[in-house]
Amino acid sequence: MRLVYRLLLFSLALVTILTVFVMLIVDMRLRERIVAERAAELSREARLLGGHWGAGEAPRDVVDRASKALGGRVSLIDANNIIVADAATGSLPVGKSGQTAVRPEVQMAQKGETGIAVDPADGDGSSDLYVAVKTDKGVVRVGVEMSTLDRIFDQARQDVVTAGFVALLWAALFAVVFARYVSKPVIQLRDMARALSRREFEGHPAIRAPGEVGDLAESLAQLSTRLQALESLRREFIVNVSHELSSPLTIASGFAATLARHDPPPEARKQFARAILSNTHRMQRVVENMLDLSRIESGSWIPRLERVDLREMIADIFDAIGPAAEQKGIKLRSDVDPKHAVIQADPTWVRQIIGNLSENALRYTVRGEIVAFVSGEAGGTWLGVRDTGEGIAPYHLPRIFERLYRADPGRARPSGGSGLGLTIVKHMAEAHGGTVSAESTVGVGTTIKVFFPSTVPQHKVMTPGRTPRVTLERAVTPA
Repeated sequence: MRLVYRLLLFSLALVTILTVFVMLIVDMRLRERIVAERAAELSREARLLGGHWGAGEAPRDVVDRASKALGGRVSLIDANNIIVADAATGSLPVGKSGQTAVRPEVQMAQKGETGIAVDPADGDGSSDLYVAVKTDKGVVRVGVEMSTLDRIFDQARQDVVTAGFVALLWAALFAVVFARYVSKPVIQLRDMARALSRREFEGHPAIRAPGEVGDLAESLAQLSTRLQALESLRREFIVNVSHELSSPLTIASGFAATLARHDPPPEARKQFARAILSNTHRMQRVVENMLDLSRIESGSWIPRLERVDLREMIADIFDAIGPAAEQKGIKLRSDVDPKHAVIQADPTWVRQIIGNLSENALRYTVRGEIVAFVSGEAGGTWLGVRDTGEGIAPYHLPRIFERLYRADPGRARPSGGSGLGLTIVKHMAEAHGGTVSAESTVGVGTTIKVFFPSTVPQHKVMTPGRTPRVTLERAVTPA
């Protein structure tokens, strides 16, 4: 059922329930209160008449004069329950003198209570109210027709019904207007959500609505923008991964096909085998780095803090890449502040950070040196690698930590990089509660450094023995 109909039915039901409730109040509480007030007035009149009767006035004169003045019935009953005098006006019945009074209100009055009784409606359609009080000479009973009160109640009921009907009309009008005012943006939000599920992120109308609906519309618009960005990143990621894997796969399959169809000389076979092995390792690095990044981003890898000697770790990394650096004529040097040489961090992750930064520096440095440095500042330690390579243009520098982003795509793939190393470094640094930054000048060199805070947030720390390990072969491989 649509919102406009649900709101309409709810409003009508609410007004109907309130109308019935008010009518019950009129019939019960208000009627009881009015009857009680009228009975109190009649009891005062009865005591006043009892005073006249006790003062020696003739009973007949008392009841005749009082019945005309009250417009009702007045009865005087002695102590033996015998009617002494009785007179009435209108349709109220009149008893005969000398009869025994057996009315319930008279019996209550004989006991010293104020007797009150309401007779049901008779032939004229009106009920009667009787009040009896005990005086010195006997019981005085006063009765009046309740036609006036009944007319008041009937008028009150009619007023309540009329007000309820008018309220129903206003409620229906309000419900229709309000429901249309609210349901229109809700329907637009529904259509927008369905479009987002179909990955249709553009062409949505601007949704303006008050209150929570407007907040929901704004949130959904923001979600649409983010989903569009994620979809763009997903497509770009697929394209980049395809490029990363297709090139070495094509090379490896081409050399393998040559070996399968022909019988090249031994030296050529060795060359082909080395090319196949190199490209296979390249594909393996891409896949492994993607798996590492996925685990880090999903939160399944949490750093296990241990004491890490950065001097020893840098020496191990430089030993691994030393032959490749020597072959290119590049000097490896470390510049470690002894006061900050030891930090609390995950040793496997620190090894991979240094390895990735050193490999990147070696990959893009043709001559000069690569320096791994460690320095301290208030609140933590900086660990970084500085090279004298070709540098990165200012336009590309802010994006080098994105997945598969390359400042020079044409040159990067043949060099063997996966395009994920710096992304992994960034996530590992953030997992320790730290940050990563880069500085570069084209033609001079690049500096990339990671900040390790002295205190890692507790929610980022895993107890020893539960953190997945990264093998040295995956953390550092010769360039």
